[in-house]
Amino acid sequence: MRLHKVFKTLSASLAMLTLTAGVAQAQTAPSGPLRIVVPYAAGGLADITARLIAEPLSSRLNQSVVVENRPGANGSIGAAHVAKAAPDGNTIALVVSSHAFGKALMPSLPYDPVKDFTPVSLVTRTAIVLVAAPTLPVKDVPELVAYAKQHPNELTFASPGLGSNVHIYGQWFADMAGLKMSHVPYKGSAAAHPDLMAGRTHIVFDTLGAVQPHIAGGRLKLLAAGALRLPQYPNVPTVAEAGYPGFSAESWGAVLAPAGTPQARVRQLNKEIVAALNTPAIKKRLEDAGAQVVGSTPEELGTLLAAEEKRFTSLIRDMGVKLD
Repeated sequence: MRLHKVFKTLSASLAMLTLTAGVAQAQTAPSGPLRIVVPYAAGGLADITARLIAEPLSSRLNQSVVVENRPGANGSIGAAHVAKAAPDGNTIALVVSSHAFGKALMPSLPYDPVKDFTPVSLVTRTAIVLVAAPTLPVKDVPELVAYAKQHPNELTFASPGLGSNVHIYGQWFADMAGLKMSHVPYKGSAAAHPDLMAGRTHIVFDTLGAVQPHIAGGRLKLLAAGALRLPQYPNVPTVAEAGYPGFSAESWGAVLAPAGTPQARVRQLNKEIVAALNTPAIKKRLEDAGAQVVGSTPEELGTLLAAEEKRFTSLIRDMGVKLD
């Protein structure tokens, strides 16, 4: 009789555990496809990263994954779409570092870059470098500064668009060095390179992956690293080492979900995205593109995002850059 009661109790407990597991699984595996919104044009590192992880994510989540480009307004169109999406874990964004200072540049931004999103994972970090046109008669940062001061208002710095991190880095450097230079925005990084190589513009801060072939081919001159010395060019100093302490320029990519996305789903996405990023073939593809694979916890990304917003809000306010 006692044995019968034990089996009855055990069966009831197992049934409850099965039900609980089923509910948990239902909470972390919503129906429908997972949409990765890239708020930038196709072909950039964020787009490449999203497309590389889409297939392994689909397999690991047992869910179809769709990459959707929604470019425009320095990423704010796509980011706004994700901020307003249902927080069911089926819509995420893959943003770059300029996301953190959107509100500082555009006070009328229809979302808050930090409060309206749930951090999922930092995915990549990318080295930024300062390069110059081959026709510019300088070989390092001190010579660039001296030449620019001798030719005020004659030099230009390019960027892939108004409000991009590259735009902000170029203006920051010009302000720190006391240079009078004009900003020339383009529609994307690749679009800026022909004019730079031809000497129609003069310098740009850009990702190492984007300009490395031109450096290797002698079509652009590498003047400095943005944040840390580069393994590929160990003798090239950083901008800070060249006389401007405090200057630090790098790019990063991160996955965000709408605010209010269930934590169980956030944890699931984090786990599978980090696993996908560390697939040897994907990791190599990203490294070949000039990116370092990271894969952080949601909490680590949240800390970075808040710190970056605070740092660049102050910096942009001091520089007086506005897009509104």
